[in-house]
Amino acid sequence: MSYLINKIDWLSTVHKHSAYEIIVHISGRGILHTEEKDFNVSPGKIIIVPPGTFHNAIADEEMIRIYICGDFNQIFNLSSTVIISDNAERDGASLAKMIYNNRYENPDYVASLCNAFAHFLVQNLKMDDDIGTAIREIIYEITTNFSDCNINLCHILHKSGYSEDYIRSQFKKHTKKTPTEFLSDIRIRHARYLIDIYRNTLPLCEIAEKCGYTDYVYFSRKFKQITGMSPQKYKDLC
Repeated sequence: MSYLINKIDWLSTVHKHSAYEIIVHISGRGILHTEEKDFNVSPGKIIIVPPGTFHNAIADEEMIRIYICGDFNQIFNLSSTVIISDNAERDGASLAKMIYNNRYENPDYVASLCNAFAHFLVQNLKMDDDIGTAIREIIYEITTNFSDCNINLCHILHKSGYSEDYIRSQFKKHTKKTPTEFLSDIRIRHARYLIDIYRNTLPLCEIAEKCGYTDYVYFSRKFKQITGMSPQKYKDLC
């Protein structure tokens, strides 16, 4: 099996390959344009482009990439371009650099490196899928049970099968909020909706209870923290 391996630091014209292309971004930021969508790229991002996909790069600044093009059909089964993030140790970039630095060595050795790199990417793809599923399930649990004053976020996180610290960090990475912040946002958003609809028929303390708060003072504090005004002021302005 032969591979085309190189490092590029210029913009590319629209092109396609008859084999898979793995693009590892080493430095610089820009956009990889494909027929399907545009991908924002930066150091630590790795893109896998399936055979026959037209694509080109547009850079905001000098962008250096290592690309590895070869027959990975026995490893990948992708119908569209995917982008994944390297791990915290940047093992993906290290493997790509090792492949690049040894590209003129024994072909069997280079093929072994490329094969190991592709399997590393498959593991990261699987992890992304699994984490995404776990986070969607956590979001569903929270949005379904937000009005329960006894909702147990630790229990919901534990059900994911991941350690609590890890799934908390992944949840924030994907949603930009901690699970507690996510729950509070949903509760206060629903409180605003109830005030808009029932401001003349439901007291604020009952609205708080319907949103999962048994302590009105705490509810009022969270409401003001998120909306910038107290529930009473919000009600008066409706």
